[in-house]
Amino acid sequence: MTTRFLLKIGSAFALVLASNAAIAQDPGGQPGNSTSGAVIKGKAPVTKELLNIKFPKPKSFKLTNGVTVYVLEDHRFPAVRMRLIMRAGSLYEPKPGVAEMTASMMTEGTATRTSIALAEETSNMGAQVSVASGTDNATLSAAGLSETLDSILNVMTDVLEHPAFPADRLDRLKFQQNSQVAQRRTNPQSLIGELSNKTYYGGTAYERHAPKANEIETITREDLAAFHARCFIPNGALLGVTGDVNVKSLKAKLETAFSGWKPSQAALALPAATFQPKEATKIYLIDRPGSAQTVLQFGNLAVKQSDPDYLALVVANRILGGGSSGRLFQNIRERKGYTYGAYSSLVAGKWPGVWGASASVRTPVTEPAVAEFFFEFNRLQEELVPAEELERARRSIVGSFAGALESPDAILTRTLDLVENGLPLDYWDTYPTRIQAVTPADIQRVAQKYLGKNRIQLFAVGERSQIEAGLKKFGPVEIVDASQLTGTGGGGRRGR
Repeated sequence: MTTRFLLKIGSAFALVLASNAAIAQDPGGQPGNSTSGAVIKGKAPVTKELLNIKFPKPKSFKLTNGVTVYVLEDHRFPAVRMRLIMRAGSLYEPKPGVAEMTASMMTEGTATRTSIALAEETSNMGAQVSVASGTDNATLSAAGLSETLDSILNVMTDVLEHPAFPADRLDRLKFQQNSQVAQRRTNPQSLIGELSNKTYYGGTAYERHAPKANEIETITREDLAAFHARCFIPNGALLGVTGDVNVKSLKAKLETAFSGWKPSQAALALPAATFQPKEATKIYLIDRPGSAQTVLQFGNLAVKQSDPDYLALVVANRILGGGSSGRLFQNIRERKGYTYGAYSSLVAGKWPGVWGASASVRTPVTEPAVAEFFFEFNRLQEELVPAEELERARRSIVGSFAGALESPDAILTRTLDLVENGLPLDYWDTYPTRIQAVTPADIQRVAQKYLGKNRIQLFAVGERSQIEAGLKKFGPVEIVDASQLTGTGGGGRRGR
């Protein structure tokens, strides 16, 4: 049934693409946690058939230890992919760097397998097992041929339950991470990322920063083992499986494989916090002497994905700067020639994300480029979007959504996102219709509410002597020392 659905959608979408050679598919057009990327130029002929998409529903069940499993069968290829999601991200770590280092070390050896043995065993099976950590979650991923599923589960659960955190591998990882500290100090995106995070989430548990060298040195094997024991637990965990599997037999295999993984008495919950968007524009300038360009990032706190305004913001973001036909790109690159690209982005998940825009511009044109950004922010608030431009944006969003349904793994990912964000499982069924229902008045309302006159925060990395005077025309400027963000020691921002 799933395969037939996918073939039907794939064929329909292929016809859509063939009927208009001007379409450029959005490579990052997931309407979930973040929206940005290329935009369809001209009229994207998304038909009413595509608007009535019935999103495939993975089958689900719960293991004895409480893990919720979602399975999407796909028998076209003899392969299987699994992703186990746990609340083991940096939000829960006792000090910076512990969550990421714990995840990285879990594949560096277990109680019965060395890192070399793990690598050889997975390689011989043609399989992959990895662990990655984010802000709120850690994900243990495994993939390989479906005929080796039992062996993959054996390695996967060993990595999950019995990591050894060997001292020699820990020293090696700490050396690698220390070498990255200096690189972050010279990377404008890293500097802006940390500074904006402090600005938007400062004073809450969601204010996180990359570990400094002295913080990395304090992390011990005991820290990793304690974090693993507290956070890598079945409580609230989600397991997604897609590929050449049978749900009934898979459930029995999973029950056996995870029988030793017991729930904890102390389940983890997201930290409570109050999020406040900024009410006055401020400019944060990181001096980079000799820089030939200025890296600019604008933004303010917006919404969670569950917020009623989210879909209107998705469409507004596409119009503002979601790709090469967005207003920012057409103005600042095509007409003014200040940059190679100017884009906007919307991030929304379980807590309020940021709606903003960014570009790297030549140093001499920093001031006029900033003026054009503010011009486009204001235009979206002051003028109703023309009907044709709105229709083009809505159609491109729906077209990108339909195209993404060709991948069973993408379908499963979207399902897990819904569960993670507390959204109903029929959310994607009505997504195209609700996107099409967004009006010019909706766009103007959310632009006024979340961009707001004189509320945008601007982060700039460039040569202070050349750009500070021009930036002061848009708001008060605070000079930030880069070494206080990702340097070798502690410290905070100057002027706070």
